[in-house]
Amino acid sequence: MLKELIDYIKEYEGDNDLGDYLDTRYIRLTEQHHDQIAGAMSEGELVPRKASSCPAERFFLHFNETILFINKLTEEPSAIYDVEMIQKEEDSEDLIFVSFALDDDYVPHYKNRQVSGKTADENLQQTTMLSVMPILIGFMVAISE
Repeated sequence: MLKELIDYIKEYEGDNDLGDYLDTRYIRLTEQHHDQIAGAMSEGELVPRKASSCPAERFFLHFNETILFINKLTEEPSAIYDVEMIQKEEDSEDLIFVSFALDDDYVPHYKNRQVSGKTADENLQQTTMLSVMPILIGFMVAISE
């Protein structure tokens, strides 16, 4: 899935030279880590901070059947991070690609891409985007402390 995500980034973010990102961290959350972050967020143990307080410039975050590429280098004036995402659809081998930006309050702003297949379903993309937000926010808040 990582290769497919990188190909997607190259296609839709052509001005991003991925060779410049050799310092990018790859973090894979175990199921236990995923559950800890989800629990801490739902119980209020992790208090959200502004996205701009996260020290990470860019990283890959892999959990379950999802990989996110989070990049602080963004051209959108209101965005703090750009996110490129790939997720394997449950009970299928289909891949869903989603692009969005995060503002300082972690509000995701969907980026419409002209893609084919199931990824072209904008409602599915937005639902998929929203499904990863609690873990993404929880992880970014956790590494900000």
